[in-house]
Order: sequence, then C-alpha cells, then structure tokens
Amino acid sequence: MSGSLLVEARPTRERVLEKLREAILSGRFQPGQRLVERELVELLGVSRTPIREALRKLELEGLVTTIPYKGPVVTRPTVEDARQLYQVRAALEGQATALLAARAEADDLDCLGRLLQEAEAAVRAGDVRAVLAANNAFHDELARRCGNALLESLISNLRNRIILLRVESLSLPGRPPESVAEHHEIVERLHAHDPEGARRAMERHILRAWEAARRQLTEGEGP
Repeated sequence: MSGSLLVEARPTRERVLEKLREAILSGRFQPGQRLVERELVELLGVSRTPIREALRKLELEGLVTTIPYKGPVVTRPTVEDARQLYQVRAALEGQATALLAARAEADDLDCLGRLLQEAEAAVRAGDVRAVLAANNAFHDELARRCGNALLESLISNLRNRIILLRVESLSLPGRPPESVAEHHEIVERLHAHDPEGARRAMERHILRAWEAARRQLTEGEGP
C-alpha cells in the first residue's frame, strides 16, 4: 500500500473506521486485497489498537473477510452473495416504504417529488451520473423519512456492501428511464398512503435492479 490516508491530529476509533471504510468503498483498497496491519498503522499514523477495532467492525459490516493464514482482506463478493444482498435490500426498503406510506406528510412527498423530477431531467439529458445521484438521494431520503432509525442504518449498511460489488445497474442501456418510471410508481403509492402497494412497488424496483446488476456480474462468464 502506498500514499497517505491522513487523519486529524487527534485520531479516534470512529475516524479510523471512517477512513478505512471510505478507502474500501472508493476502490482504493480492492476486493481480495490484504489489509496488513503494519501498513495500515503507517498509512494512518495511529496505533494498532484502533486499526484492529476498525477491521473487526468492518468484518461485521461485510466489507472485510478474515482468511486463515492470510489475515483480513477486502471482501470479494460472489454472484450468490449479490443475489442475497439484493433480496434483503428489497425486503428492508420495502418495509421502509410501507412505513413512510402510512405516515407521509406534504414535506416528504415534495422532497421525493423534486428528486424524481431531477432524475427525469437527467434522463432527458442523457446524464447517467446525474440519474445515479438523484436515484441514490431518492433512496436515502425515503429511508431517512420512514421513521425507523434502525431500519435506516441497516439499509445504509446493505448499500455499502452493494457498492463493493462494483456494479451499477443504471449503466445498462434502457435502465435509467425504467428506474425513473418505477420511482414514479412508488411515489404514487406514497401519495395514496397505500403501505402494501408501496411495499410491493419498492420490492419490484429493487429486484429489477438486481436483474440488471446480475447481467453485469455474469457478463463474460462461460456457460
């Protein structure tokens, strides 16, 4: 490992955890790469104790795997891991959407509506990055407004593990307008205060995203 991941003058356990998580999710540390304790100590300028604690927490988050006789490495997810992640994400985000549908107020609906309009404008402009940004913001706001902090935290953790897959379903031709149309359906169910309809709409949306991601993960594989 080379370069520097500078922390503030008084590094904390939280700061070390944040920096290591960020390095993994940004791709600085690649799936399968060993996380050598001595090198991380030099890179972050801290003692071994916060490094060890951060690695244990990252293992609980699914971002690090400890391999016998090799030590901690960045998790390399399989297609089966990905399938399970998307299944659980569909269940959790479906529940969050149902909760929001039962309690949505004008401010919630206005916020999600604005993000939907941003995504529509980005689709018309052919700006996939902007579509992705609006899409992520839509899901983040929906989880934040569902009224269940634990559920929001679990969804965030799953999103991090999906980032580790290094796939983006919205990069597939035709997927961005489909995704926006699915968001429209979700917002319509929220406006109707229809928890079960909203849940089903979100579950369908996530599982369609999985199908697009699966195509990317299996592209180039043999029969």
